Amino acid sequence: MSFARLIDWVWNSTFRYTVVLFVAIAVAVMASLIFAYVNTSRELVSFLDGLIIQESDSMVAQAKEGHLTQYEERLRQDPRRYKPTGLFAPTGERISGNILRWPAGLEVDQAPIQAEIHRFGPGWKMIQPSRALARRLSDGTILVVGWSTKDNEQTALVVERGLIFGLLPAFLLGLAASLLFAARTQRRIREMQLRAAEIVAGDFARRLPTRNSEDPLDKLAQIVNGMLDEIQTLVENLAAIGDDIAHDLRTPLARVRIGLERAKHSATTPEEFQAATDRAMAGVDHAISIVTALLRIREIEQTRRFQAFGSVDLAELITEVGELYEPFAEEKKLALTVHTDIQASVQGDRDLLFEAIANLVDNAVKYTPEGGRIDVALASEGGHTVIRVRDTGPGIAENERELLAQRFYRSDRSRHTKGLGLGLTLVAAIVKLHGFRFEIKSGGGFVAGIVVPQDGG
Repeated sequence: MSFARLIDWVWNSTFRYTVVLFVAIAVAVMASLIFAYVNTSRELVSFLDGLIIQESDSMVAQAKEGHLTQYEERLRQDPRRYKPTGLFAPTGERISGNILRWPAGLEVDQAPIQAEIHRFGPGWKMIQPSRALARRLSDGTILVVGWSTKDNEQTALVVERGLIFGLLPAFLLGLAASLLFAARTQRRIREMQLRAAEIVAGDFARRLPTRNSEDPLDKLAQIVNGMLDEIQTLVENLAAIGDDIAHDLRTPLARVRIGLERAKHSATTPEEFQAATDRAMAGVDHAISIVTALLRIREIEQTRRFQAFGSVDLAELITEVGELYEPFAEEKKLALTVHTDIQASVQGDRDLLFEAIANLVDNAVKYTPEGGRIDVALASEGGHTVIRVRDTGPGIAENERELLAQRFYRSDRSRHTKGLGLGLTLVAAIVKLHGFRFEIKSGGGFVAGIVVPQDGG
């Protein structure tokens, strides 16, 4: 591992956060141990002070009766050398006991204090940290009673060892885990950087690596991949649209040019020039209508007209569409019927929804042969509200169902019918804007539907 990569890992946010976490845990454990130590020490000191006061009171009471039995017993029974005891003259000279000299800082008839007691025995001397108390007896002598605080020192030693042998390995483990997590994260990031560089270089089919886990980087990669899928689709659509526009505009513009060229060389009367001009204008109008339709689809797909949303009565809406197209259906001798089996309302743009349904009915009128039938129905299917337009025309092949909503696509049934091939694309864009679902079914004529989910109302 190079020094530069080590520096990268150290500055990696995962490494820093993990180290901070383990340091916080270590500080919390240390604080807990210190708190436990301080409280234990206080309790132990309080306990020792209580014992010292109790024994000294008993000895003072015996001294008033003229004997020091408990004092002598305390001197004899001290196998662990925990109980320094002694008698001193009022001037501080030692009289008896196992305390060699008067403890520094000790005052008579005051509360117990922490003192360094110089004590001795047969063949030994020691300085013993203790809790000590001095009491004046009835004959003027001073009794010193102490108790070693060795247990407090052992408690401190346990805490120190706990800190050293407990926290240090835990911190080292945390450091190792931090380095491991940082290395793993850094490796994932480098993989993503390489893939991103390939995508930037023009390979739009590449995607960020994922591992199907709940890792935040994995979730981010999935979101980015979804964005890339959408971008790739948009780029491909733009390329296809450019080809389609060039193809569909070339024919009418070529006809306009050929017509004007012929008129230039062969027209001899104003009427012939007028007819050529009319044909040219019709061709230009056709090209303009293609561009207008494309701009309309783009407006619906790329903008959000939610400010125009409101409650829309679907039964009323399809009735109005039926009344609008009834004269055109009669002209082609078609039976156009509208069925509103239910009453349903949705939140949407009324004008756009009217345009979508009108496009479906318009297609049905165009492509249904004379004597056929068109049914427009509002019904409930599978718990959803569905607007269904069905005709008795030639229908579509199964393999064409997914293609009909694409721009400029014209199925076999519409090859000889005038149109731009953008009607169903417009319907699909409006339906997508509202969060509904557009579906096309095959068999028994042409069947198109707008499905409103249960929460779409």
